[in-house]
Amino acid sequence: MSQFPILGKEDLDETQRALWDDLTLGPRGFYTGGPEAERLPDLYNAWLQFPEFGRLMLQIADAIRARSELPGKLRELVVLTTSIRLGTVVEYEFHTPFARNEGLSDAVIEAIGADETPPFDDPTERAVYDANLQLLETATLAADTRERVVRALGQRGLMQLVAVIGLYVVVSHTSNLANAQVLDDFSADPDQLKDFYAGKRPGAND
Repeated sequence: MSQFPILGKEDLDETQRALWDDLTLGPRGFYTGGPEAERLPDLYNAWLQFPEFGRLMLQIADAIRARSELPGKLRELVVLTTSIRLGTVVEYEFHTPFARNEGLSDAVIEAIGADETPPFDDPTERAVYDANLQLLETATLAADTRERVVRALGQRGLMQLVAVIGLYVVVSHTSNLANAQVLDDFSADPDQLKDFYAGKRPGAND
């Protein structure tokens, strides 16, 4: 059961309704229930309590997916790692197929899910994982870790890494407080979801 009041369209003020419309009538509508949605998934339902913040989080997420310095495989690595470290298993499980779709190996995915150090073959994945943990645990990076990330991704990539971690810290905190579940109305065609999380607009041509 959600730990936030379940809000329907009739319960919303003007600012909340704008967020509702963004989620149901915009590019996320195919997995939030669309125009016929009676409620939002738990994460977004919680953000209705502070809709201005919720809209900013959506904009940040869209901006991250539109950038190329931090490719999808690395973004999903951060999502899985941050989610497990903050106890948000539902987010880890939801993103596991997207991580596979982006090329993250099953061995890495499963190790993260078990909260064990993954068997990385790719030094860039290792650098991102190490930076992810250090930022969560210490709010900064050791000099050698920062150097490895910048060498692999550049300064822009480093800042995008910080942005993804920050976004999914917010997602994890909200999901934990909301006791978020993957509800029946938070469903869609798996290929559309994969495309969306890979940065493609639903229905767009390849």
